[in-house]
Amino acid sequence: MKRFFLITLLVPLWYACGNKVNTDNIAVEITLQRFDRDLREAALDTPRIAALRAHYGMFLEYYSIGILHIGNTQTGGYARLLHDFACAPIVETAYKKVNETFPDEKKLNAELTSGFKHLAYYFPKMPIPRVYGYVSGFNEAVMLTDSVVGVGLDRFLGDTCTIYNQLDFAKYLQRNMHPQRIPAVCLQAWLGSEYPAEGGVSGNFLQQMTTEGKILYVAKKCFPKMADTLLFGFTAKQLAWCVQHEADMWEYLLESNLLYINNQFAIQKFTGEAPFTAAFSAESPGRAVNWLAFRIVNAYMKKNNATFSELMTREAKVILKESRYNP
Repeated sequence: MKRFFLITLLVPLWYACGNKVNTDNIAVEITLQRFDRDLREAALDTPRIAALRAHYGMFLEYYSIGILHIGNTQTGGYARLLHDFACAPIVETAYKKVNETFPDEKKLNAELTSGFKHLAYYFPKMPIPRVYGYVSGFNEAVMLTDSVVGVGLDRFLGDTCTIYNQLDFAKYLQRNMHPQRIPAVCLQAWLGSEYPAEGGVSGNFLQQMTTEGKILYVAKKCFPKMADTLLFGFTAKQLAWCVQHEADMWEYLLESNLLYINNQFAIQKFTGEAPFTAAFSAESPGRAVNWLAFRIVNAYMKKNNATFSELMTREAKVILKESRYNP
């Protein structure tokens, strides 16, 4: 059973080549439910909390506990605490900005539907989630439950949103905090929850980067028309740097004997959010190793007749060996 968890940082994606697939007959339709609006109405009108609880069930409970930190809906004083959250100046600003940025959901629904239709095509047995939009006070970007992907709309207001500067968000993070990122972020988060990382949080370097590479490969297949820079979250210059220095990055990992280390602090320097990868170059993007992992997975899939489900469960060392990766 999938556990509730939060994703604060955005995980970037990139490109993959592949044949066009027909998803017209896939019975999937994603409609972003505006939990943020329903919650605010209930927060300002206490009797509506019961209806909110009946409609959103455990998502409301997890949101209240994990994001608002006010306990579940049975906690004493819950209505007052919910009201205090909704009326906090920073949250009122968040609601205003969200409503300005997302006056309707037509375009976003179409993109989400297209992406998850492709996911259902490639993974026929995978459950498809509902998608809820929420406001977190500029904190959590994504929240997952067993059946829902929740997206913090106030974390996707656009890279020119002045409030992000006021809140001291780093520029390299702001670059990806725009609405166009939402479909890929939601799909990637759901796919990652359905196929947890090999080795878990203590997996070695190769396992962790290959898990990301798998998700990147599938994500691009699900959004074949999305721009590479948008999908991967790199600037055009960073992307060009990766292409130019692919062999150099790989040689560095091999010569430094990094692939099978389990030192999570050392791994985080390569896989964590950062303005650049210090071991490579100030011109490189953070998480550049995920780009390498994508290249390895892409090479593997070109040489092996594996289904996507088989790919997601294949061991990293097998993928590396059978990819015959040699940039």
